[in-house]
Amino acid sequence: MGYFDYISSAFAAVFTLGNLAFIFGGMLMGMVIGCIPGLSVTLGIILFLPLTYGIKDPSTAIISLLAVYVGGMYGGSISAITLNTPGTNSAIATTFDGYPLAKKGRVLQALDTSLFASSFGGIIGALLLLILAAPIAAFVSKFTSVEYFSMAILGISLLAGVSGNSLPKGILSGLFGILIACIGVDAVTGVSRFTFGVSILQFGIDMLPAMIALVALKQVVGKLAEFKVNGGKMEDANKIDKKGLSLSEAKSILPATAISTIIASFIGAMPGVGGGVAQFLCYNQAKQFSKHPEKFGKGSLEGIAAAESSNNAVVGSAMIPLMTMGIPGDGVTALLLGAFILHGMQPGPNMFTKQALQAYTIIVGCFVANLFLWPLGKVMTRVVAKVVQVKYTYLAPAIMLFCFAGAFAGTGNFKEMVFCAVLLVFSYLLKIMEIDAIPLLLGLILAKIMETNFVTAMMSYDRDYFIFFKRPISLIILLITVVLVGSMLRINKKVEALNEEQAEEIEKMHEDLSAEAC
Repeated sequence: MGYFDYISSAFAAVFTLGNLAFIFGGMLMGMVIGCIPGLSVTLGIILFLPLTYGIKDPSTAIISLLAVYVGGMYGGSISAITLNTPGTNSAIATTFDGYPLAKKGRVLQALDTSLFASSFGGIIGALLLLILAAPIAAFVSKFTSVEYFSMAILGISLLAGVSGNSLPKGILSGLFGILIACIGVDAVTGVSRFTFGVSILQFGIDMLPAMIALVALKQVVGKLAEFKVNGGKMEDANKIDKKGLSLSEAKSILPATAISTIIASFIGAMPGVGGGVAQFLCYNQAKQFSKHPEKFGKGSLEGIAAAESSNNAVVGSAMIPLMTMGIPGDGVTALLLGAFILHGMQPGPNMFTKQALQAYTIIVGCFVANLFLWPLGKVMTRVVAKVVQVKYTYLAPAIMLFCFAGAFAGTGNFKEMVFCAVLLVFSYLLKIMEIDAIPLLLGLILAKIMETNFVTAMMSYDRDYFIFFKRPISLIILLITVVLVGSMLRINKKVEALNEEQAEEIEKMHEDLSAEAC
């Protein structure tokens, strides 16, 4: 089959009643989880992952998770606009103009702007994935175990991009992940490692309970503690008015939306950067190109459009390195990599030869999800916005119960729930020490890939440790790794500076609004 044959077959596969139901269901769940302050897209994906175990077609399972990703990225803007509290990290910049506009009584206009920009950015990002995936995969198909090991090193180096404010702590977290991945029987030698004679550790720790405990449960417990400390009080959501985004206003924000989409698409395709970085860079760029930069931070539609188009454009572009090289683009795609493996699929060039139809079905599914974001958002935004008014003391127990049930459903073994409980305590200790768990998950997922390809390379090249520098492509990948780590460190510093600058501006604006109210 040729490229266009696969695309047409993929569209036919996606436009079935079952796949469309999973797309809409996943997007709705993503919007709900995304709009709840303190939760995230990663939590939505982990909560939805156990539900996909009963799906026979792996491509349908991954499409549903991508739908959660798409819906969650937009859902984060709902609470950012109505509560001045971003539902996801990628919606932080949306608060800069979304909430001031909502305070002026123009909530629906702000939400419509977010929805329009999110849909535009998501569609363009998905199209880039559709166009670029095949040629990149064709190039990567020439790789051997040597190049794959170098790619795994590149993936591990992404710790510099997902380590938050402290690179040493991020590296320490990643090393913990590699250590956890080593628990169990070595697949090559058959030797037990780090089991300490405990029988339930012989088969290692599965990714699903690890992901649930280290990300989902930790977020829920942390948010519940914060909610109780604050006395269970949250600022009341604004009522959604009836005046939305007009056609002329949509045209006026189109340049900012387009520029931010292009920039974010390139940033998203760079492993380890992601939507958190893209939103600040695009917001700052849109402000520089705007004819009315003085309106930014005071309710600018261009500001909302720049922030929201950027984080949704990252969804499709971040899937490019994941699907073509097996390297996650950010923390969310690191979880998706785990989901691929759990469903018996190994992202990379072989996927476009051995599982080509499934690969293209997933890509087309990502495009369709972004295509349907606009109509679903128009219908469901008002309903989803009510979720932020539900007391978190009611939401938290339900989510925690679902997490433990999901861990048990993975294998039907009680030990997975034990792993969840133990890893939850461990992850909370990490939180107290301000160590992020995403690098740990990255190390956990990539460690086995790195180890397997290293052993294969050593067996193939008679333990020549310099083979990774002798093969040209491998050497180029390692050099790119060094350059990428350096650039990510510089970008992180720049984003921190922009974040501090914007935070000062927003604080000053809120003080001015309070003074006017008095």
